[in-house]
Amino acid sequence: MAVTLKFLSEKTGLSITTVSLILNNKNVRVSEKKRELVLKLAKKYNYVPNFLAQGLVTKKTKTIGLIIPDITNIFFAEIAKNIEQKINSRGYSIFLCNTNDNLTDEIKYANLLLAKGVDALIVCPAIESKDNFEYINKFINAGKGVIVFDRYFEGNPCSLVISDNLKGSEEAVKYLIKKGHRKIGCITGPINSYSSRIRLEGYKRALIDEGLKVDKELIKIGNYQFHGGYQQGLDLLKKDITAVFVCNDLMAYGFYRAAKESGKKIPKDISVIGFDDLLFSGMLDVPLTSVSQNVDEISHNILMLLEEILEGSLEVKNIVLSTNISERQSVATI
Repeated sequence: MAVTLKFLSEKTGLSITTVSLILNNKNVRVSEKKRELVLKLAKKYNYVPNFLAQGLVTKKTKTIGLIIPDITNIFFAEIAKNIEQKINSRGYSIFLCNTNDNLTDEIKYANLLLAKGVDALIVCPAIESKDNFEYINKFINAGKGVIVFDRYFEGNPCSLVISDNLKGSEEAVKYLIKKGHRKIGCITGPINSYSSRIRLEGYKRALIDEGLKVDKELIKIGNYQFHGGYQQGLDLLKKDITAVFVCNDLMAYGFYRAAKESGKKIPKDISVIGFDDLLFSGMLDVPLTSVSQNVDEISHNILMLLEEILEGSLEVKNIVLSTNISERQSVATI
């Protein structure tokens, strides 16, 4: 049987309100002996606060929804970890949902989180769609703040935290060009993803700015996952290229395997630059040069916006963070 405030009230002879104030460490005029009795009985009977019942009164459930596209990607795992640690310290709990980059699952989870009454939603959308707007607007209409991170779509109605994907991608490809590379391939993420399209645009702009031709045969569409980099890498390595820009590190790891199976050595035979600068990128046999998205900075800004939402502000803010290149050993000068 679940122990209630009413049960503790009857056991101690105090009102339900007084018991609640004591358990929430609030100021209340009661003897220290009575306070200790309440805490002792709560511990003895394993009292657990009923946040749903409290939410009916306060309109708050002390819960946050977090929807991410791929929990196996350490970029998203680190952000989820950072957010969870911080909100736990504030007495909040997190509902973590993994969509596998599937819009149907994203919508299902969003509606479920809204039904559970989460106080705010943090989401990295699977793809751009009017369906994203529909569930986001449901949250906004319910007076709940929404923060989108890592991905962007035109007309986004809520706060946003994103890296400068265009500039980061341009700098990555120009870095390869400065190292003497002229035949540069590209493995993108899913083409219906904003970050994927904008990183591809950065690749093209860098080539054009440096007077080089954009060859569609050297552009392969991946999926932001290891096997996408591996499969597209096998095909791309058949082309006459000296370097490749891979649009995230997880696919770059897959490309490493493809290069090994194709008898190509990195960076002697093929140079590689990634995007994200994940923890493992510096631990590879040939450490990966990568465009760095600062996970701690992204997490900090998400949490800053979340703090404002929990304090009652629904002001929409767009935060674009700069990137830099973490230079390691996967790019050779030719």
